[in-house]
Amino acid sequence: MTFAYSIAVDPTLARVCDGLLERHLPPTLLGMLDVAETDGPVPGRTCLAQLMPLGAGADEAKRLSESGHHGLPVIEVDPEHPELLAERVTALLVERLQRSETTAAASREAAALLRRENISGAGRFREIESFLHALGNPHVAQSLNWEPSGTVAELPADGSVVQHLPLNIVSITAIDLWLPERLHVRNCEIRVSLQDSTGDEHALAEIPDEMRIGSGWVRFALPMALQGDARNCSLILRNAGPARLVVGLGMRMPDARFTAQGDTMPGDQVLALRVWKALAGASIPERRDAPMIDPRLEMTASLLQPSALPAPEIFGMPSSATDYITADFWAAEDAIMVHPSRSGAVCAVIRDVPMRGLLQLSAVVNTGHARSPNLNFAIGVTPHRAIGRDGIWESCMGSWVHGLPANGWGQVHCVPKGPIERADIYLATSLAQDMPNEHSWGLFRSFRAVTGQRATQEE
Repeated sequence: MTFAYSIAVDPTLARVCDGLLERHLPPTLLGMLDVAETDGPVPGRTCLAQLMPLGAGADEAKRLSESGHHGLPVIEVDPEHPELLAERVTALLVERLQRSETTAAASREAAALLRRENISGAGRFREIESFLHALGNPHVAQSLNWEPSGTVAELPADGSVVQHLPLNIVSITAIDLWLPERLHVRNCEIRVSLQDSTGDEHALAEIPDEMRIGSGWVRFALPMALQGDARNCSLILRNAGPARLVVGLGMRMPDARFTAQGDTMPGDQVLALRVWKALAGASIPERRDAPMIDPRLEMTASLLQPSALPAPEIFGMPSSATDYITADFWAAEDAIMVHPSRSGAVCAVIRDVPMRGLLQLSAVVNTGHARSPNLNFAIGVTPHRAIGRDGIWESCMGSWVHGLPANGWGQVHCVPKGPIERADIYLATSLAQDMPNEHSWGLFRSFRAVTGQRATQEE
């Protein structure tokens, strides 16, 4: 039998207390007690009281306090008045009951408060989730953009520059720096890291520009988005030599805390950069060094982000279109949006992209808005200026992907007739049914280009 409480009885009272509580306590209360002959509380049991001979209570209370049992009730037993012992034990049990009820009430109140806070938190989470879906549910988004101003600074060998960022370090996954001569100067080792307010540094790895587009933007990425508590963030750029490094500068900053600090920095400008943040566990796609297809074909597959390509423009649209159409680059999500017309398909073009022998082009597409109608997507590619402004662009498109629903994802592909060195890329969207074109966000989020020369063409 498991007892809720125990009562320690001084051994000198063993004969006096024998059967005393049984005669004066109800069976229900007696069943909660374990009476043991000992001079102190038993380890592992909740001791209710210590019974002592009459007149020894003060000394026993002092001894218990010195042994670490301060506050344990000491009851002096009067053999001539046994009913007083029963009343005192009953009062202790009632006090314990009231204390338990008070604790239970406080626990219920705390639980109710937590439930209300959780309901509020869940509501806010649904709002945030709905907002992300309205943006196309991006895993990676641009959180800071300081465009180049046209001025540069030279960073000598072993030089460094520190740029404080007006955002916290959590969720950062990549940073683009404008280094206009990086493509031509390869004998310069660049080390980039992020430092939080505690002094910890997180190194970023440079992602090489395999397509050699030469936009001037160089990406430095982390394996995964940084996690943890929100902390201040600083970018540290080091030139490990031996060549000098030309660093692009952005706007003039009125707040001196966020200007680029270094020996060769002007002191009132920021570094030209783009900061990308991601959901926990997400990462910026890497461009692979090794071929993803049979090496005997001498083909290489590379990933291209829309931010690395020229800006899109409308190429083809229905002549009868009177509703809203557009083609635009969304920097915050690193995506290209082509908004179709109810009158027919709309095609955008990205002109003059160096490809070094393009053999196949694919794109990840997304119906971005949660209330978008179903959309169709297609991609095409031709040599630069192969199709004039009035050309039939439909002839160069690959197969259409039909009927992607709201927030739906898919892939489109195109295989040109022959290798292309400089390409015009065509992006087309259309409505899958006859209905208004509100929220028809057709997003092209990333591209996969297969380049090279087949072995049979060289023989």
